[in-house]
Amino acid sequence: MKRSLEVYKNKWLIDRIYFTSDKIRGKVVDQTLFEERCINRVGEYLLKDVNNIKNFNYIMRMINEVACSVINRNKNEHAEYFSSLTKYDDGGGEIEFEPDDDLTDVESEVIEKDMVALLAQNDHKKLKVLEGWQIGNTNDKQISRTLARTFGGKSESHRKFIQRFRDSCRNKLNTAI
Repeated sequence: MKRSLEVYKNKWLIDRIYFTSDKIRGKVVDQTLFEERCINRVGEYLLKDVNNIKNFNYIMRMINEVACSVINRNKNEHAEYFSSLTKYDDGGGEIEFEPDDDLTDVESEVIEKDMVALLAQNDHKKLKVLEGWQIGNTNDKQISRTLARTFGGKSESHRKFIQRFRDSCRNKLNTAI
C-alpha cells in the first residue's frame, strides 16, 4: 500500500507509467498487470530513499524493464483480431462476424445472480470472490490480493480461504444437482 502511495504522490511518474501502458496496449492482453507490477516495483524503489525520485533515468529504465518482461510473458497469450474471423461465402462475398448478443439470455443471468446470492450467504468476502469468478477471473492470487486490499489481512490467508470456499461451493452445487 505504501509503495503505491509513493508512486501516486508524483503525478509525472504515474502519468509516465500510464503512457507506457498505453504504448504496449496492442502487445499485451491485460494492461492492469503491467501497471500493478510497475507501480509496485517503482514504489519499492522510492521507499528505500526519499532522494530516489531524482533518479529519473533509473526509474524510466525500471518502467521499461517491467514493460519488456510483461510483453515477453504475454507471448504465450493468444488473442485474435476480429479481422481474422472474417469468412467468405461461395460467391466470394464477405460474411460479417456476428458476436453473441448477451442481452438475449436474461434467464441464465438471473439464475446466475440467484446462485451467487445463495452461495455468498450475505458474506461480503464470499461475494467478492464470487464476483471475481463471475467475470472470469480464476486467478486465486489476484483475487486474494484484492481481498487483502479491501478487507485487510495477508493475501496468503485469503488465498487459502478462496481454495476452501471453492471446495465448499463444489460440494453445495454437487448436492443440488
